Amino acid sequence: MTKNLVCIFLAAGLIAAGCESMGAKTKTGAVAGGLLGAAAGGIIGHQSGHGLEGAGIGAAVGALGGGLVGNAMDQNEQTQMEVNPNYISIVSIVDMAGKGVPDDVIIGEIQRTGSVYQLTSETITYLKNNKVGDKVIDYMLASTR
Repeated sequence: MTKNLVCIFLAAGLIAAGCESMGAKTKTGAVAGGLLGAAAGGIIGHQSGHGLEGAGIGAAVGALGGGLVGNAMDQNEQTQMEVNPNYISIVSIVDMAGKGVPDDVIIGEIQRTGSVYQLTSETITYLKNNKVGDKVIDYMLASTR
């Protein structure tokens, strides 16, 4: 049991240390995946009397999966910025929506900068959870090449 605890804390430390060089979406994905994985693993492991071990395994698998999805999103955004230096990032769109910028103004900025998006279901969920309007999301989906 003690050996398992040491492994769990070691894994958590390695994940946290790796976060320094990760992009914003990679970090968010790893943390969210780790939390969800720990909860699911703890519940599943509890059924067999190994809740702590299940939580540790679930956290590691969830963090890895979430980090991979987030990293793909970060890489796509980086590519877009290299192609179009005026590209408006998804984080910037969320920031504008959070500040109450009207949908038409956000869409105007997307048009002005020629920003193009290839939205995944995870990204759409992220946008909706952060109060980006359906009109903006629909425009972003239509902008896909």
